[in-house]
Amino acid sequence: MKIFLPVAIVVGFAAQAVYCESISDREAARLLDQATWGPTPASIAEVESMGINNWLAAQFALNTSDLPDQPILNAAGKSNNNLAPIQAAFFQNTVGGQDQLRQRIAFALSQMWVVSATTGLPQAYAYPPYWRIFRDNAFGNYRDIIKAVTLSPAMGAYLNMANNNKANPSKGTAANENYARELMQLFTLGLTQLNMDGSPVLDSNQHPVPTYDQSVVTNMAKVLTGWTYPTAPNAKPKTNNPAYYFGQMFAVESEHDMTAKTIFNNLTIPANQTAEVDLEMLLDDLMAQPTMAPFVSQQLIEHLVTSNPSPAYIKRVAQVFENDGSGVTGNLQAVITAILTDPEARAGDGAASTAAASNFGHLREPILFISDALRGLNATVSAPNGITNNTTNMGQELFYPPSVFSYFSPQYRTEHGLLGPEFQIYSTQTAAERADTVNTLIYGKMGGVTVDLSPFVALAGDSAKLLDYISYVFLHSSMSSQLRTEATAALDAAPTAQAKAQAALYIVLTSSEYQVIQ
Repeated sequence: MKIFLPVAIVVGFAAQAVYCESISDREAARLLDQATWGPTPASIAEVESMGINNWLAAQFALNTSDLPDQPILNAAGKSNNNLAPIQAAFFQNTVGGQDQLRQRIAFALSQMWVVSATTGLPQAYAYPPYWRIFRDNAFGNYRDIIKAVTLSPAMGAYLNMANNNKANPSKGTAANENYARELMQLFTLGLTQLNMDGSPVLDSNQHPVPTYDQSVVTNMAKVLTGWTYPTAPNAKPKTNNPAYYFGQMFAVESEHDMTAKTIFNNLTIPANQTAEVDLEMLLDDLMAQPTMAPFVSQQLIEHLVTSNPSPAYIKRVAQVFENDGSGVTGNLQAVITAILTDPEARAGDGAASTAAASNFGHLREPILFISDALRGLNATVSAPNGITNNTTNMGQELFYPPSVFSYFSPQYRTEHGLLGPEFQIYSTQTAAERADTVNTLIYGKMGGVTVDLSPFVALAGDSAKLLDYISYVFLHSSMSSQLRTEATAALDAAPTAQAKAQAALYIVLTSSEYQVIQ
């Protein structure tokens, strides 16, 4: 479909074709909804001009966003627990940053490898270094992420990996099992062994086969003993350093358990090895587990494309995770390419009538919802800004997930039995807050945010063209006839061009067609 664009937009992006016969605006917009914080007329034109593969290659080369380091202490000389500057910078990046795909993947990974200011880690300065792990490794190898997070002082504090000393029988102490358990359950393997298509491996009695038992947790905890926080500047290293969140944890061999340990799949970590050697062997063993490929792949598909991928979709992506074509396991660039270019992801790229099945897609979580709306409304975002207040009201406070299971569980199911992770934080109250947020963006003022409705206002004299343009920006050029009728009634009742554009935008952005990405 070739879409009419306001003159200002055409002139501003004259160097890029707005229409390409090989890639429709619908195809470009759907890809951008899956791979970025939201389509814009400029980014749709870019994908149409470059093609999907060239656009992906260009995004893989970008690493431009950052979060500002924070002071350790506040003005009163106490712990600085104010994350507002980091939150504000995060949304400046989502709305205006070039490296959109890297940001989306980094955020998805951070939702899988959770640390939280809600409990155990309130210090603001811990978060930019931790976030950079996912930014810098978003297109790297999953093994590198496992290692970097394992040795991150932020994770060391949150799940007790730091100063996890070997057992001391005279004191009645044992190695802390917290990180060891979550490393397997949430970050790499899950509770149940999986086939490549994500289905559970069954024993002879047709029961799911667990990936580990309590003895494995105990032995994994021993493998991970002997690491302490980085040494702060001008301090002397100690066996158990106090918390310090810049840098990487280091091994204290005197506190490492050097006994032999039997872990998952009856693999053995030999005795008399250093903490570093034990960790490297553990990483190799994890990457060799066939369950990891479908476990990680399904979660990434859920975050980017659809909450209910078919077993065949999971299998195709998991096979790429297991082997990228050159014998490498865990190549995230290859995995992301497979997710976004898979036939199931692209099945709805044709006319709206040929869209994917009704159970395809996923609800926009609040952070994605507001970022997408802001990008489509030509917003500029400054620091400080009040965006986090709005996502919090909608059920998702940035950097404050309520538990190690993140803002919502990847296993959460709707009342009809379908996976719907984002619906775990969707309620009558948060639904109303979504509408209030749209109302504020269109009719009011959000702190630190300026939206530009002029492209919509310019088309308000022609209802059909205005709704075509809104559909182009926000709905993959696929507004239903019912929604079009409702929006037309609203804008026809408005007295001015500004009011018509506002009314139409409000109806569309509060609709289920917009809030559920398909």
